[in-house]
Amino acid sequence: MTVTLDEQRLGALRWIVLSGPGPEAFRALGRHMRAEIRAVVGEWDYPALLRRHVAGPPGSERLAAVSRATQAGFPDVWAELAALADGAGVPLGDLALLNVRGDLGAVGDGGGCSDLAWRRRESFIAHNEDDSEFFHGCSALLTLALEGLPAVTAFWKPGFLPSTTFTVTGTGLVWAIDHMPAAAPGAFAGRHFVARGLQRCAGPLDRATGYLRDHPSAGGFAYIIGDRSGRIVTVEALAGQYADREVGPAGPLAWHTNHGRYLAGAGADPRGTSLARGEVLQALEVPASEPDAAWFARILAGAPLPGGVRADPSPGGQSMTLCTIVANLTAGEAVLLGRDTEAVSIPLADLARGRATQQTVGPSLPHDPGPPL
Repeated sequence: MTVTLDEQRLGALRWIVLSGPGPEAFRALGRHMRAEIRAVVGEWDYPALLRRHVAGPPGSERLAAVSRATQAGFPDVWAELAALADGAGVPLGDLALLNVRGDLGAVGDGGGCSDLAWRRRESFIAHNEDDSEFFHGCSALLTLALEGLPAVTAFWKPGFLPSTTFTVTGTGLVWAIDHMPAAAPGAFAGRHFVARGLQRCAGPLDRATGYLRDHPSAGGFAYIIGDRSGRIVTVEALAGQYADREVGPAGPLAWHTNHGRYLAGAGADPRGTSLARGEVLQALEVPASEPDAAWFARILAGAPLPGGVRADPSPGGQSMTLCTIVANLTAGEAVLLGRDTEAVSIPLADLARGRATQQTVGPSLPHDPGPPL
């Protein structure tokens, strides 16, 4: 099987479709995105913060522990990252350091993402991918159709493993990920590597939650995972701890931001907006009838705090909502919105496998620009 790399568009979003043997495919991705990956390593200010953090203890000790556990527990994922670095012509150590952010203790400001989930007659998972405005314009959808592995599509930020945002799989799973700060990271593998391992073995929902229970991570992620049957489970995995809650029995609407709701040790970063966004989502009135994709998109992408949870850059923080996805598990369709772009809908099965032919571009949603900066 030879490597193929094609770049296409989903509405206004870049969409890279990659197939072939794993390491060779990641090497080709590194070559294709060399300029963007080098810019992340050399021009983004966050890597410098990480380097200072690991220049001495306790950061250096945590880096050594998480690196050992990652290479021992996830050698195939480590090989993918090494191939990506090789293709981009950057040191593996630089990408490895980026990909253990969140596993080394608190570094940087308190940015993060927001999720909604719904299960009644229909089932939805909706996610805001928020990160530094540095990634606006250089990120892309990435489909991996790698030899011997399930097909997956994720929103990808150059330099990172494609496992830290949202994922749609050819096996029928959809999940979104929210960062949770770990007050005391564990001596386990890096959370990005654990999440990439989940993509590589994506199967039934119960197998996915069992995988997260059995593969602890040093830092913390909250996962909202659903399948074609409409079942949705929220999982918190933090420094060797695990908790899950099924959406539906306690009410049809669930949410998550960037602090632990079920596990101790993942308090909200006081510099961030996780608690404020959580208050907005907690206060939502449960619709009497089934909501549609536009209902979720208006809340996530339609307005900043306090009217919604869209992240906009401000003098106090550089986090912004880069992309929003609303996945209707019942209808098998996804709606995606890039930053200030028209909404585009596509069957989930086509999104997972990199097929762009069935997309439908619609008008942009109502947009509240928020207060002037």
